[in-house]
Amino acid sequence: MQSPETINPYKSDRPKGEQVEAMFNHIASQYDHLNHLFSWGMDRGWRQKAIELIAPFAPRTVLDVATGTGDLAIELCKDIPSIKQVTGIDLSFEMIRIGEQKVRSENLENRITFLQKDCLDLPFEDESFDAVTVAFGVRNFQDIRQGLGEMYRVLRVGAPLMILELTHPVSFPWKQGYNFYSTHIIPILGRLLSQDAEAYNYLPESIAAMPQREELTDIMQSIGFREAYFRSLSFEAATVYMGLK
Repeated sequence: MQSPETINPYKSDRPKGEQVEAMFNHIASQYDHLNHLFSWGMDRGWRQKAIELIAPFAPRTVLDVATGTGDLAIELCKDIPSIKQVTGIDLSFEMIRIGEQKVRSENLENRITFLQKDCLDLPFEDESFDAVTVAFGVRNFQDIRQGLGEMYRVLRVGAPLMILELTHPVSFPWKQGYNFYSTHIIPILGRLLSQDAEAYNYLPESIAAMPQREELTDIMQSIGFREAYFRSLSFEAATVYMGLK
């Protein structure tokens, strides 16, 4: 199987991080709509399941990596009263710009801050955060192990990492249905609605290449995360992962 780090949106010689940044800048205005459409609205429920796993830790400070347009950051603040500050980082300026608009509309400017940063080189001191979250972003990392290592570094001892990621179903008939949907429906609709054919060819390719379930929890444990486990959601179409520093 091809390494996820070698799956790039535009198949050019530029580093993956630059291609991912360009892709999300291009599709930012359509991202939220297409995200809900292609997941049949299930992405909202997936984020809620993930938040339920973070809530018992009552974090005060959270780093939301690959924050995109800020949906998870906003929902974390709404659903977990202990949170005083969420710092969202993303490669894409356009995604952050839309996220800032959403944060202002929710009157959460004093609790959510966005930074255009790369998760491979986080600009934070060791043990800075009570929780780290990533929703639908790990498969876009240029180096998954390095990204996980940086998130481990900035977490306080005993604090959780939560990863929510799209996954490839392995059970019949969900596997067969997903294969048809991801191969035929998503690229066609994505090309029509976003005017970026490469972005929605890249989506199923990057999901298929992503370390999944046991493989990703093994990588988390090799980085140093304790009690790592995963939980499949919606007939294996998404998976939430948890680990403690």
